[in-house]
Amino acid sequence: MISQNPLSSRRVRAPAIHLAVSLLVAALASVIVFVVWYPPPYASIAAGTSLFLLLISVDVVLGPALTAVAADPAKPPSTFKRDLMVIAAIQLAGLGYGLYSIAQARPVYLVFEIDRFRVVTAADVDESMLPEAPVALRELPRSGPKVIAAAKPTQPDEVLKSLDLAIAGFDISFIPRNWRDYATQRDVAVRVSRSAAELKAKYPASADQLARIASDKGQPVESLRFLPVQSRSSNWVALISSADAQIVGFLPVDGFF
Repeated sequence: MISQNPLSSRRVRAPAIHLAVSLLVAALASVIVFVVWYPPPYASIAAGTSLFLLLISVDVVLGPALTAVAADPAKPPSTFKRDLMVIAAIQLAGLGYGLYSIAQARPVYLVFEIDRFRVVTAADVDESMLPEAPVALRELPRSGPKVIAAAKPTQPDEVLKSLDLAIAGFDISFIPRNWRDYATQRDVAVRVSRSAAELKAKYPASADQLARIASDKGQPVESLRFLPVQSRSSNWVALISSADAQIVGFLPVDGFF
């Protein structure tokens, strides 16, 4: 009986091992992305899920595929090991760049702005402007977005600056000097919000989810109000308590109606 050359199984064994390691790394990366940077429901609100799936689908497929191409049974072990090191370096570089891009797109603040909440990502903020923010807000959060407010400029020179920045693509929520503690704007948030009953009437299919959120918070649906949540990729609504404007939940429906 002819024994099988151990090198002949390289075509199957090497890509399979590489795939298993890639999936393990992807699982560890998912913890960082979905627990730390994009806690629920921000993975959906800020497109974290689609960004991560794009990264992992390319990275997990690319590495094992290249390994399968390089795993020629006739190739000397030393050459094969060298090829694997090159492939691993390329894959890690791609993963690192992808995670950096996802980190830049992560939501850092959920900002109450005039009549809505706006999702502000790390990429939306010019870090050179951070020294102009209130002291407590001069470092961007790294573990999920913080709820704050943005004050509308009132002085003529500030209004002109805001108009110039708006033309350049910087809304008032993106400008650090406008940031304020959310507690200072809670009364305004309640005043400009709308009744959850209107939301229920507009989106009857959301009634069960709305009731579940109210029940979880020990409040009647009638006591809840809502404000639109605007991000670059989607529109949701934030449900707030009529008593103190605290956010009690989110629904994946468009609040601009």
